[in-house]
Amino acid sequence: MSRLNIVFFLLTLLFLSLGSNNLKAAECVENPTNVLDLAGAVDGFCETEPASYQIAIYSLHLCTSAPTAPTTSTAIDLTNCEIVFENSSGSTVSLSTGGAVNLTGTQTLPPAGTYTHGVVKMNNTFALTASLQFSTSFNGQVSGSGVYCATVDGSGVSSSTGESADRTICSNSPLTAGTYTESLTSFDEPFSATASASNVAGTGANINAYLVDTNEFLAVNDVGVNKLHGVVEFASPTSIISSTSNIDIRFNVGEGLSVDGNNGGGVYFGSGPFQATIVAN
Repeated sequence: MSRLNIVFFLLTLLFLSLGSNNLKAAECVENPTNVLDLAGAVDGFCETEPASYQIAIYSLHLCTSAPTAPTTSTAIDLTNCEIVFENSSGSTVSLSTGGAVNLTGTQTLPPAGTYTHGVVKMNNTFALTASLQFSTSFNGQVSGSGVYCATVDGSGVSSSTGESADRTICSNSPLTAGTYTESLTSFDEPFSATASASNVAGTGANINAYLVDTNEFLAVNDVGVNKLHGVVEFASPTSIISSTSNIDIRFNVGEGLSVDGNNGGGVYFGSGPFQATIVAN
């Protein structure tokens, strides 16, 4: 049976260090030996691929028209949407570029039809593992100094008041990375529960992201944030046909790690955008 791309999910998670809830950083520059050079990065900030990027996904929907956005008193309206995956506890997956991911939960083939939007409901925490080599020396936020820097085992937040500064160690010798778990509770400073991006990566896709509370209403402060919902308007409508029998999900985390070298000589690692392609066959 022939394969058919039915969804191109490009969910861009926009973080406080970007300085705006409508911007995205450039890809980090690497030389042929995978050494990163931040000299040309805007404000020393760029995005690259982590060794591991772990998230928990609760549901995926396909929609025949744009769903109504959540408000502080209503949840996102999915009347014109069909669920294709659901796990109320969340299916935790470790993403890698080009790798296939099996979501654990209830999977449902949507009816044949034309779909213009996609909705993903996911946890607002991201577990990152990364070990990088730079062309210049940096200080680790936790300890050490050198051209090799890595994530530490730990956890922190990206909130309306800033990012936790306990993420990295550095050395003049290669390092074994730990896993740092980041909780996103605001898209900007001061608090913002919404973020958007147009024509993402030149694909023609448009994205809106929402931080929601336990009622799935738009959160009103950091403390109330419980999950993240993303709505994608596809570059062009896509169709499900009657012969579709399976849906696969593949991810690209080539820019899933945010790197900031403009921290008074220190280096910061945080979560960045990922791509998820849903393929029907």
